[in-house]
Amino acid sequence: MTNLPTPAPAKVARREMLAWMIAGALGLALLGRVAVDRTASPPLAAEDPAVGQARAAVTGLLVRDSANQRVPLTPRGRPAILMVNSKTCSFCRQALKDIAGLQGSDGVPMLRVVTLEGAAAGRVMLAAMDVRGAFSGGPDGDSDQVLLTFRIPGTPVFARTDSSGRIVETVPGYPGREMIARWMPVMRGR
Repeated sequence: MTNLPTPAPAKVARREMLAWMIAGALGLALLGRVAVDRTASPPLAAEDPAVGQARAAVTGLLVRDSANQRVPLTPRGRPAILMVNSKTCSFCRQALKDIAGLQGSDGVPMLRVVTLEGAAAGRVMLAAMDVRGAFSGGPDGDSDQVLLTFRIPGTPVFARTDSSGRIVETVPGYPGREMIARWMPVMRGR
């Protein structure tokens, strides 16, 4: 029987912890605003300081881009759609196929994809699905600024930001082609 090489347990545990922290940050950012677009925050959630702190933490979260530079996860100046995904996630691949089918000739420059396995793995996924113009990033494994420890189960997680970089909508899981189509003007930068 052939023994397959296995990654060091510490490396696997560290990667999983970072993956859960990023996915959890996006999922927790808008507690109470799950899978529906609401124009107003629920009164209790809007007054909850933990929700405000989570939003601020996600807005300030740094990731590694394709050039291995630390950059903010949430852009400022224009609304954007954020996606946390994993290369092993079939729902992530389906969402990327839907985005590719709807993107048009200009691509999706305001889609920011953070792949749990890193920016390089994200670039491969985006290219394989023919998603053009999207930002590809990965967790900042060396950052001591990753303070978030909340978890949610699974990927993908989507979030919509306003032009100030604040998260205004969070959708855990596959959002469906209809919601992706509704977000397309934001992804296109319009």
